[in-house]
Amino acid sequence: MMPYEGIALIQEKQAVVLDLGTDYTKFGFTGEAAPRCIIRSEYWCPSTRKFKRVYDYKSAEELYDNLVHMLHLLYFRHVLVNPKERKVVIVESLLTPTLFRETLAKVLFIHYEVSGVMWADSGRASALTLGTPVALVVELGARDAEVTAVVHGCPVIEAMQSQPLGARAIHDELARILDEDNGAELHLSEEDLEDIKVRACFVPPRALALRWAGEAEGGGGGGVGAEVREARRGRVLVSRRARALAAEPLFARDNELASLADMVVQCVLRCPVDARRALAANVLVVGGTAALAGLKARLADELRHVAAQPPYAERMRGVRFAFHGAPAHDSCAPWLGGALCGAALAADAARGLARDAYARARRLRDWPCLLHNTPPHHPHWALE
Repeated sequence: MMPYEGIALIQEKQAVVLDLGTDYTKFGFTGEAAPRCIIRSEYWCPSTRKFKRVYDYKSAEELYDNLVHMLHLLYFRHVLVNPKERKVVIVESLLTPTLFRETLAKVLFIHYEVSGVMWADSGRASALTLGTPVALVVELGARDAEVTAVVHGCPVIEAMQSQPLGARAIHDELARILDEDNGAELHLSEEDLEDIKVRACFVPPRALALRWAGEAEGGGGGGVGAEVREARRGRVLVSRRARALAAEPLFARDNELASLADMVVQCVLRCPVDARRALAANVLVVGGTAALAGLKARLADELRHVAAQPPYAERMRGVRFAFHGAPAHDSCAPWLGGALCGAALAADAARGLARDAYARARRLRDWPCLLHNTPPHHPHWALE
């Protein structure tokens, strides 16, 4: 290696890793095992004199302003670095709206003038932390639950499953039960519901949950094991039923077979036959809701039950589910995978999008776009 090449490598600074979630944002540097900061995805809006969520927008211009303020908060208050000097690794879902992706790229390249950006989908990033060629990633976010099959580093797009079974579904059920137990509409905020969920709620085994749900429908069980806690709106009764049954919407089956266990089984069945057993044996549950006590054990119990029922019993014969433990906190596993991807960005600049390339054509590569999925010698290119 020539001396000047070594100097260039020394001057290369660590890239920053951004995981901009609906409720919480993780931000930090590549080469580190945990993000530098985990904050709510909101900022203080000087015009309205209150906190505003990044995802609360009605137009592209409003989203642009939200992202500018949020990134300014991250760069200049929490990590104290110059955005022009560091590349960015963005961890996002494959189902992120195109408007959000393009607006975020516009803010980074034009407003903050970063030198390069790399996009890493959360499914592959989470699977990368395991070091296994095949993984089934179950991501429980704030609004949606997504199941992604990753086979040899490639997500199986046609097998992806997504349903509104995130933390919001648990909060809605918890609020409903609390209103019934307290005999009035409490109108608890999302912060209060999250605090009660984290401190008091758990997920019981399947047989116990069915028995407690039956007792509640029969008019009993609500006050057994009840406790009283302080909330912002005064004293709130949190019964055993509220603590144990708040997460039941994730496992409730209906005619559409849209429960969390059904999503996992359907994702496995949509994958190639030779990868199904390996996927079922390498399940990784990530996201903030994954840290709820007893959730992974309950999901394993539900999977064994659902896989033995029609219409899956015949096709799932001989398939056994096994779970991995993430090498980081469940909510930080996608971010950690993005930090690993950032090492590849430093080693090979072609993996990311440079600022000069974005200036020539302000269009991001995206899997739903036919321009990026059509082979170069396809006849359709002759139509341009």
